[in-house]
Amino acid sequence: MDWVVAAILVAIALAVLWFVARALARRSRYARLMAKYGDDQLVTAILTQTIWQGMTAEQLREAWGEPAAIEQKVLKTKVKEIYKYKQTARNRFRDKVTLEDGVVVGWDQK
Repeated sequence: MDWVVAAILVAIALAVLWFVARALARRSRYARLMAKYGDDQLVTAILTQTIWQGMTAEQLREAWGEPAAIEQKVLKTKVKEIYKYKQTARNRFRDKVTLEDGVVVGWDQK
C-alpha cells in the first residue's frame, strides 16, 4: 500500500512541475515579445493566437508558428503569399492566410 501512496505523490509532483514549467515558459515568452514589440495589446493578441489585417509575416509566425506550406506569386507591383496551416490531406489545408508584401490582408479558416 505504501508504494501506491508513493506513486500518487510522484504523479502529483510531476504534474506540479509540469504546470510550473509551462507558466515560466509563458512568462518568458511574454517578456521576450514585450521586449521585441513593446505593446501589451499586440503581445496579448499574439499569445492568444489572434490574427488581424495589417499584422506582419513575423507576427503571424509568432502567433501561429511556421506554416505547413507557403504559396508565393510575384506580381508587377507586389509579392502575394498564402501561408497554409493545419494540413488535412495531401494538398488541403484548413487555414490559409493571405499576405501582400509581408502584411496580412485576409484569411480563410474552415
